[in-house]
Amino acid sequence: MFKPKTERIEKLAKLFPEIILSMEKIFNGPTNIYIDWSNVIHWQDKLRWNFDLKRMKQFFDSFDTMRSIKIYTGTLEGNRQSEDFIPELKAMGYDVSTKPVKLMKMFIDVSSIPKDSPVILKSFIKKSLLSKLDIATIEYLNNKLEAFNKQGILYIEEPKCNFDVEMGRDMLRDFDNDGVENYILWCFRHTHMAV
Repeated sequence: MFKPKTERIEKLAKLFPEIILSMEKIFNGPTNIYIDWSNVIHWQDKLRWNFDLKRMKQFFDSFDTMRSIKIYTGTLEGNRQSEDFIPELKAMGYDVSTKPVKLMKMFIDVSSIPKDSPVILKSFIKKSLLSKLDIATIEYLNNKLEAFNKQGILYIEEPKCNFDVEMGRDMLRDFDNDGVENYILWCFRHTHMAV
């Protein structure tokens, strides 16, 4: 049963009753949502959407079958914005799982490879695209990397923080212990729903 938590949600529900009905069919029993925030945040950037986590929580909590909304996000230690984000999520009522973000070094030193070699570029460009590049483009990109090398930049740091294992573990625990019937998994740069 849908019971709007705010006046704004109530107004939106009146404007879009078919969406509320379809979601009530999905959330037809005890439901948990699992959000991989590091992937959802890419949607904001790519689609120019804004996910207001407070409003999103209020919306999902408007369904009386909602048991838990779990959000998984990395913490970049030493980054105040990242560190402050965790208590903000908890204050909104999310069940938060976090761990430190790892900074993976991706080497861009091209000093020991021929100018026409794609060996370093393979780390950054998908094979299907790389196979379409001509030699002149590969040489151009390697020259750009060489310019970084001359500035003393031999690697870049790529943040990594995967929660696949933790999310799977939590779903199994919830299945065994909490009587959850519906599992909504929101991750992998597109939505997966298991009902």
